[in-house]
Amino acid sequence: MRIPSDRTLHDMETAAELRAAGATWETAAEQLGRQPTLLIRWTRHYHEDWERLLREAEERLSRQASNESRSVLRMLMRCKSSKIRLSAADKLMRHGLEEKAKREPPEPRVDRSAYIALLEEMTDDQLQEHLAEFVRRIHAEGDVAGTANPASPA
Repeated sequence: MRIPSDRTLHDMETAAELRAAGATWETAAEQLGRQPTLLIRWTRHYHEDWERLLREAEERLSRQASNESRSVLRMLMRCKSSKIRLSAADKLMRHGLEEKAKREPPEPRVDRSAYIALLEEMTDDQLQEHLAEFVRRIHAEGDVAGTANPASPA
């Protein structure tokens, strides 16, 4: 794995922000005072760094757009028209539910307290489904973390 210089890494961050916002390679290169082919080459030579930087930039952009849409919906909830207020409230609620559904559940091996908090928020049906999926995954993986499935009683 190649390690980019500090300047290259900084320029890669800027290029990732610009690309995530929809800029062309030419526009990003012009902003950085570099050649477009060099920026494209970074994506191959520093693939892991590039993918991480681009993913982070896209996540930031997505969060900013989400925050802006929530602000607009909250503003519309103050409208004089009850129809518009109701529609905005409905969209705001749906937006919140969609955001919550998108979140990945915490990894139990990494953050146990967050994982337990998630389990405590689940309904009984959701918990049963989650546990059933967990058991299916364990059986599909077979030997997990060095522990073999116990032999069934004969």
